[in-house]
Amino acid sequence: MQVARKKELANQKKHYSRVADLGCILCKRLGYEGSLCEIHHIRRAGRRADAPVIGLCYEHHRGNTGVHGMGRKAFERHYQTTEEELLAWTTELLNDSYTTQS
Repeated sequence: MQVARKKELANQKKHYSRVADLGCILCKRLGYEGSLCEIHHIRRAGRRADAPVIGLCYEHHRGNTGVHGMGRKAFERHYQTTEEELLAWTTELLNDSYTTQS
């Protein structure tokens, strides 16, 4: 494996860890803190490995009321938010935590 690819994978792993440390972004939006989460890839054109990610708890990710359980459109209607809005909030929280650590 090339050195650049190894570094890319290491950076990706670090990013995923930081996202997971935030907990479920939808639970947080709903006022519940501290929920464990799984990494959810937001599907766009291109490779899955390059897709942006958000943290979702099991229920909001793969459960009956989750994005994979309900489908993206139903999920977004039900929670009145989009994956892109959750991604923007995730990015904002990551930037805030990075700023306070510096």
